[in-house]
Amino acid sequence: MKSLAALAAAFGLFAAGSAAAGDARVAYGDLDLTTASGVAAFNARLDAAARRVCRNPEVTGSRIHSTVGSCRAEARGQALEQLSARVRADYALGQGVSRV
Repeated sequence: MKSLAALAAAFGLFAAGSAAAGDARVAYGDLDLTTASGVAAFNARLDAAARRVCRNPEVTGSRIHSTVGSCRAEARGQALEQLSARVRADYALGQGVSRV
């Protein structure tokens, strides 16, 4: 089964106590990324992995949402960059994008 290697999230962008860095694997070999349902399932897996690697129990107040949200967005972006060109093309097709 294919795996998306490491969602490396916080790589020095966040100060200590901001976002907990971690790695996660996101399986997608069982999904057809050329379909909307495959893309939706993949996105759900990416989001779940980003939530796991971007936990932040030490930050308090309104900074939690901002810092963790930034971490999750960065994790998703890095994960998508790690996909091969062919898989990215399938993913784009499944989202209704005609050209990558």
